[in-house]
Amino acid sequence: MTPGFINDGFTVLNGTKLDSEQKATFITVGVARSGTSMIGAVLRKFNVFLGDKADDAVFEDLCLSNALETGDTKRLDQIIDDYNARHQLWGFKRPESFDLLPQTLNRFRNPRLIVMMRDPAAVAKRNEVSMHTDFLGQLRRAAERTMDLVRFVEAIKCPALVISYEKALAAPDRLVEKLAEFCGVQLDDSLKAAALSTIQNGPETYLRNSRVWYEGQFFGTVDGVAQGWARRLPGNFACSVEIWSGDEMLGTGVSNLRREDLPEKIRERAFSISLKNTQNSISLEARIAQTTVKLQTGLPG
Repeated sequence: MTPGFINDGFTVLNGTKLDSEQKATFITVGVARSGTSMIGAVLRKFNVFLGDKADDAVFEDLCLSNALETGDTKRLDQIIDDYNARHQLWGFKRPESFDLLPQTLNRFRNPRLIVMMRDPAAVAKRNEVSMHTDFLGQLRRAAERTMDLVRFVEAIKCPALVISYEKALAAPDRLVEKLAEFCGVQLDDSLKAAALSTIQNGPETYLRNSRVWYEGQFFGTVDGVAQGWARRLPGNFACSVEIWSGDEMLGTGVSNLRREDLPEKIRERAFSISLKNTQNSISLEARIAQTTVKLQTGLPG
C-alpha cells in the first residue's frame, strides 16, 4: 500500500515543540481500561522512572496521584522536585487524570503527553467483567469520557502522542518504535525485544491486580432497618449497599459499621440501612451500588 494511505493509529500533536532536551516528563492518560498500563510496561523497559510506589501490574505512582487528585500542590511540587533531581526521564501514568492536568501541567518539567484511545465498547466490556458493572451504563460512560479526553487533547499545547490501542496491539513493532522516538530513547535489538515482550491484551498480572470482587450477606430487616455485611476485595474495603424491592430503591448505606457477632475479618464491614418503605419486605434484595452484584440472603453465623 502507498505509505501515505497507511493508517497506523499514531499521531503526534504539537510536534514542532519537541526538542533535543534530554530531561522530560512523560504523562500517560486515557479513559480507564484503555491500555495505559501497557504503555507503563513499555516505558519501564525504556528505563523511564515511573515513581517510587509504582507496581509491576498497573504502574501507577500512588503518592503523586494522591497529591494531584487531592489538590495538595505543595506535596506535588515536592515529589516533582525530587524526581527531577534524581531522573532525567521520568513519568507517571494515571488514566483519568486529564481532568486535573490543565491546572497543573506547567508544574512538570518539559511535559510530554501519551494519550491512549480505545473502542468504548471494549472499555465497557472490561469494566463489566472486572468490576461487575452494567455494560450499557459503562458504554455510555466510556463514550462520554472519551469526548472529555478529546476536549483535553484539543486544548493542550505541549507535545502529545495519541495512540489507538487497537492499532498498537495489531502493530506492536510500530508502537515500540513510535514510543521510543517520542521519548528520545535509542532502540537496539535487545531493548526492542524487551519492550515487545510486554505488549499484550490484558496480561494475567494486570487482570489479577485490576479485578475486584465482592462478598457479603443480607440478614433481612429488623424494625424497618436492613442489616448485613459487605466488602470489596482485594483489600477488605467498605462499599455502598442499596436495598431494592423490585424496581424501587428503598435505602442506601455504607458497610463501615462494627458488629461484634461477625467474624473478625469482616467485623468492621457491617451495614444498617433505614428503609423508607417496608411493605414488601419479603421481596427485598441487597445490591452493591453501581454493580450487578446481589448479596446472598442468610443469617450471621
